[in-house]
Amino acid sequence: MKDNNLLGRNIQRLREIHGDTLVELGAAIGFAKSTIKGYENGSRKPDPDTLKTIANYYGKTIDELMYTDLTSLEKIDVQQSSLSSTVETFKKIMPLFYSEEAMNNSSFKKGYDLSQRILSAFASGETLRGTIITDVTEVFAQATDEIEAPEAIANLVWSIFVWWSQIFDVKEMLSLQNKLISKRINTMELSRAIKRVSPEVESKRQGFISDMDELLRESIKSLKSDENWSDLGDYYLALRYTNGLVDTDLSVEMNVTMGIQLMIAYAQLDNKYAKMFLRCCK
Repeated sequence: MKDNNLLGRNIQRLREIHGDTLVELGAAIGFAKSTIKGYENGSRKPDPDTLKTIANYYGKTIDELMYTDLTSLEKIDVQQSSLSSTVETFKKIMPLFYSEEAMNNSSFKKGYDLSQRILSAFASGETLRGTIITDVTEVFAQATDEIEAPEAIANLVWSIFVWWSQIFDVKEMLSLQNKLISKRINTMELSRAIKRVSPEVESKRQGFISDMDELLRESIKSLKSDENWSDLGDYYLALRYTNGLVDTDLSVEMNVTMGIQLMIAYAQLDNKYAKMFLRCCK
């Protein structure tokens, strides 16, 4: 007997096994909770672009989402260290945004499509060739000049953090933050771990921070000035510290520790992004 709502049940199961709420999935793909609920119960159908976004978000193909019964998939073990789980964690702590209005701008759409290609490459272990990451930053920066869309600014900041992840081991930093939060290491041990890099890598880090500092500051300031996006601005401010993407008179390990304390404080103020970050670092 044909299942007339296989797509909806697949979306619901994928959301559940990844630990997403209706609100969280909606925020990730740019729709309201009620829209996601409609997709799941079959009262609404996602358009092709939305379908592709959902499939990419959960690391599935469109055909799998539409025609394969995924409802028996087991809940994902968040402790697994596989590449796919790392990418899923990255998506949760580094969300992409879009709206129908923003997607009407060609620069924004190009940046968003390239961003999805980057995430797919990360998930498959594919080596990124050419200038795709720098291209994403450039086209989102262009979009911020062409349209007044907070989504463009948010994704511009996202692209800078992705670029940073290529010279700063974000996976290792998440692991260290996990240990620091759970008190399995102290600040001195964190310091030793952070300093285990070559002078060449450290020089590249400092150059990147210097080049991107003003753009990051202005972008985060813009997000914080918008009531609907201020939580994301606060989150990215804290994330600059936790990821070492900031130049202060303090040591890297002190900046990381300060960032974690900021993240905890924002989470206590019900900042959903900070709360997700701390859940992923547990």
